[in-house]
Amino acid sequence: MSFEGMPGHDVINVGRDLEPVAAVRDQEAAERRRAYPGLVPAGPPEFGCAGQAGGAWRILALGAATPAAARAGLAAHLRGLATGHDAAAGKELLLLADALETAGEAGGPLRTECAAGPLRFRVVRVPGFARFGADGPEPARVTDAEDGRPDPRIDPAAPVGPADAALRLELLGLPPEAGPVPEARRREAAAAAGAHLGVVLLPPYFAVMEDRDGQWRPVLRAAGPQGARDALARHFRLCMRREAPEGGAPPSPGELAEYARAADRIDAAGTGAHGIGAHGGVEFAACGRLFRIVRVVRALRVGPDGPEPARPSDEGA
Repeated sequence: MSFEGMPGHDVINVGRDLEPVAAVRDQEAAERRRAYPGLVPAGPPEFGCAGQAGGAWRILALGAATPAAARAGLAAHLRGLATGHDAAAGKELLLLADALETAGEAGGPLRTECAAGPLRFRVVRVPGFARFGADGPEPARVTDAEDGRPDPRIDPAAPVGPADAALRLELLGLPPEAGPVPEARRREAAAAAGAHLGVVLLPPYFAVMEDRDGQWRPVLRAAGPQGARDALARHFRLCMRREAPEGGAPPSPGELAEYARAADRIDAAGTGAHGIGAHGGVEFAACGRLFRIVRVVRALRVGPDGPEPARPSDEGA
């Protein structure tokens, strides 16, 4: 069957009359854009799944490292969905789940989309971007929410504040594929950008990054700033004893004790109302190493037929 398109996919609707909390977030976003003017990809994209029912698209899940992992998640979603439908519809959903789980076997097709009756599902591509300034990547903001759960609706025409509108324009102005990449992949990226002329923002995630001689490297990630702090504290307490630099020795008992004290400082930083403010909560040092809780913007390109699916070149990543 035919499915409804995505109206307003290339629209950015700027809402001027923001409610008070949204206005504060918008102001902080504008201040951060001035302080961290650079915008660069934050590693490879993540993948998720989206569904369309009654014309509207919704995010079903995010956070998969590969299209295959997103397909597995979508298959599990379809199996759960099947229990709420009649026998015929449930059987169709279960067959789709089977097809997703066996996609690519014996040279078969790697599916990014499937449909059952009036429902359509797609494996979607969600790149992440970090802002950079003179002192490195942008840390978590005071106004960042802790849960990181997205509004499931994908509505490019919904009103947004001036700062989010500016960010969407900035994302659309980035090269489709940055850096030295094969020409075929560059053409693929340009074609995807041409077919998906709009972009919507999804809630950010938060990466723990380490400054290694001026190069910031991701270590961990979480849905919210406090989750990232908790993950770093666990890393200091539990993982450092097994960590050894290439060609070097594992941490000494004295260094492990310093990491444990740093974990205590991280715990203390998160005991306030938000954990981010004048006393830090976004940057921690131990044994001469510097770690920062970094805000990563998630973007989803959209076109007249809905959100951008995973690309063929993503399958081998």
